[in-house]
Amino acid sequence: MQKETFYNYLNHPEKLNEDSLPELKKLVEGYPTFQAAWILLLKNLKMLDHPEFDSYLQKGAIRIGDRRKLYHFLHREEMAAGALPDVLADEDPLVKEYMTPGFYQLSERKEDREESLIDLIRSIRKKEAKKVLDEVEAPVKHEPEEKADHSLVTETLARIYAQQKHYQKAIEAYENLSLKFPEKSTYFAGQIEKLKKLMN
Repeated sequence: MQKETFYNYLNHPEKLNEDSLPELKKLVEGYPTFQAAWILLLKNLKMLDHPEFDSYLQKGAIRIGDRRKLYHFLHREEMAAGALPDVLADEDPLVKEYMTPGFYQLSERKEDREESLIDLIRSIRKKEAKKVLDEVEAPVKHEPEEKADHSLVTETLARIYAQQKHYQKAIEAYENLSLKFPEKSTYFAGQIEKLKKLMN
């Protein structure tokens, strides 16, 4: 089907006929996601009161994003004539909604959607602010200091501390050594006394 012909059918669907039907069928077979082609094909089938209309409607409805537009397109002439609303309004409560041209408003008004969005944003901000406050006000947890592994302390290490003038570390090393080697505790006590004098 030529592009100009297709656009002509879109603008003047009343020109659809027996000749346009096979071309539109071929078009949707080649391009199954082409919504405008499906809409024209369904309109063509409906205009011809074709027996395949229902089966094609089931196939096409799932490929058309806005079924209300499809409904309006298929029933345009009837709506213009005002025939359908009075006849079908009692049978189907959705008919008035579908039949009103341009009525595509869904569940809520624009203002309500905006208010809902603002409420959602406020709620998120409150949660974020509370989270930050909780983090700020939370008591600081001090990790317990790891106890030094005294099994590695040696006399050599204690002497190195003393030579480097790390007297407090040297004293702690000698204290640990005197616990580790009680037989030499007098010697270590003497070293500790010397270090304390050097500290003063």
